[in-house]
Order: sequence, then structure tokens, then C-alpha cells
Amino acid sequence: MKSLNFFVILFSFLLFGGCDSSSIRQSCLPVLPALPSHWEEILGEPLWRIQWIDSSGNWRKWEGPGSDLPDLSLPCEWTTPVVAWPFWPGRSLIPGMMRPSGAFFPWDLLGNELILSWKGGVEAVLWRELAEATDSGAEGRLPWYFDWIRFRELLESEDVPESVRLDPWLVDWKELAKKTVQSGFDRRRIRPRNFSELAVPGLEGRWIGSSPFAPPLDAAPDEPLCIQVTESAAAWVSSDGILKCSTLGWVYVPK
Repeated sequence: MKSLNFFVILFSFLLFGGCDSSSIRQSCLPVLPALPSHWEEILGEPLWRIQWIDSSGNWRKWEGPGSDLPDLSLPCEWTTPVVAWPFWPGRSLIPGMMRPSGAFFPWDLLGNELILSWKGGVEAVLWRELAEATDSGAEGRLPWYFDWIRFRELLESEDVPESVRLDPWLVDWKELAKKTVQSGFDRRRIRPRNFSELAVPGLEGRWIGSSPFAPPLDAAPDEPLCIQVTESAAAWVSSDGILKCSTLGWVYVPK
């Protein structure tokens, strides 16, 4: 994303042109949130893919266990995201299939620790979607100019639907980012996608969704597993396999 790097570097230069380089970056240790209990029950402990923007304006990536996280060198004075994707290679769950946690630097900094949360993952992904929408050539707002503190307050308020407050991943954040870049932010766009019910026979037991906020589903014997789907493919996971599904249909992959 060349233009993203250009804007990052240009903004840093304009704001900190006379500063010593040591004053515009900080090293901190990411602190991961507790895994949802129903995820841990089905999948156990994950590996993590950590992504962040370094002090040169480039995206960096690290993968490994949560017990061995690296120190991150982050640019100061403007809001940048850190995203942490859990994944389970032994269960064929690659990074991106389950929703991430995340944080904003410097807003989530406590001492030298950057505190990640599951709601922070929503915000961090929206930051990336805004950057990518701008990078595609559309004129609009750059993500580091966005009022993220006010956005956080909005997501907790009654100005958004209760279902979104309970599970922010019901929103199509990619589409919202595109429209925000093109015509400005409108809180009325923060609404659930259109879902329809899909009944899948022969898959009894407990199933977990890709969102850490979604409660597990329990399908009784001799009854179908009933899940809510959209046009975009999503994953549901049990102890016995993975179900990939959308309004177009479903595919079951045994463990």
C-alpha cells in the first residue's frame, strides 16, 4: 500500500520535522485479552498473528504463541492500530477466519503495555479498511484523522442498534469504510447486515462462530443446526469439524 506509506511518512514529517527521531517512537509490549471461554473449550490455546505499523510507516507482522509476544516500536502522536488474529493451524483455522482483538496506540497504552481487547479488534479493522479505501484512490478521510474516542463512545451508546452493541461484527465494516471515505461518516450506517437462516442437518453438538461476541450454538440430536448467514462466507467450528457457509450454501470439513 504505497500511498498509505506515503501519507504516513508525509504526515509524520510535517508534524515532527524538527524533532529528534527518538522522540516520535515508543516501544511497548502488547497484552492480549482472555480468549472467550467457548473458543477455548472447543479449540484450546491459539497462536497469534500480530500486525502493526512501525515508525517508518510500514506494516509489520509477527506470529507465535501468546506467551512470547514481541516489543513493538510504534510512532507517537497519531493514532495507529495493532491487530492480533488468533489462529489454530492444527484445526485448519488460518489467520483471518476468526475475528481479531486489537488496540489503538497511544489510547490503549498503560505504562509500557498496550492493552488489546476484542472490541478494539473491530476498531483496528475499521482503521485498516479506511486506509485501504483511501489507498484505492477515493478521496476522503484518512484514518488517523478520524475521531476514534468519539467512535468508541458511539458504539457503546443507544445511538446504535442493541444487536450491534452486543456484537459489533454484525456490521459490514468494509462497506461502511468505503462510504465514509467517499461521503463522510454517518452513524446511521452502523447497522447489522441482512441475515437469513440456514438449517444444516446432521451436525449436532456445540458450535462456535468467528465473532468472539457471538454465543455458542447447541444443536440437539436429530435436529438441524440453525445459523444466521449473509452473502459473505463465514466459519462455524465444533470439536468435530468446520462449517463454511453463506446464503449460497454450505460445506462441512471434518476434523
